Amino acid sequence: MIRKLALSVTALAILVPLAHAATTEVKLKDNFFKPDRVEIRKGDRVLFRWKGSDLHNVAGKKPGSNNIAFASEFKTEGKYSHRFRKVGTWRLLCENHPRKMRMKVVVSPPGS
Repeated sequence: MIRKLALSVTALAILVPLAHAATTEVKLKDNFFKPDRVEIRKGDRVLFRWKGSDLHNVAGKKPGSNNIAFASEFKTEGKYSHRFRKVGTWRLLCENHPRKMRMKVVVSPPGS
């Protein structure tokens, strides 16, 4: 009985944060992100939707790093989502337009 209760509590601790995860939408238009800054909690997703005609992607750099941690395919339409699991300010860019097409995703700890 105690073992079953412990397993139930463990499963609940894993699933409850995922059930409360939110999704924030960002549009990729021709040479800019809209909005260019979002604030989310750890475990939330950002859904990127292509709305322009130029070829773009989404590439993300972890807080404190200059290395690309994730990147979508290059495309002109469609969507892509990414779940952010590290707290801090992520810098995102389009690798085709890295100087002008940038945004930030500020990730806070859960419950903050």
